[in-house]
Amino acid sequence: MTKNFEAYLKLDKRGLQNKYVVIVDGKVVDKGEDIENMLQAARQKYPDKTPFVAKVPDERMLVL
Repeated sequence: MTKNFEAYLKLDKRGLQNKYVVIVDGKVVDKGEDIENMLQAARQKYPDKTPFVAKVPDERMLVL
């Protein structure tokens, strides 16, 4: 399991339903709804890293 994925699993997701989170090196660097601008900002700030992006699902979502 990667450091970024572990950070996502441990993230307090309250208030983040249906929003995106961007994680680099195990730290949340941005969260919000405009994924294109968030990714562009993360790539500019961390050009040599691959950002981990996830959309926090609604509590009612069932992932199979």
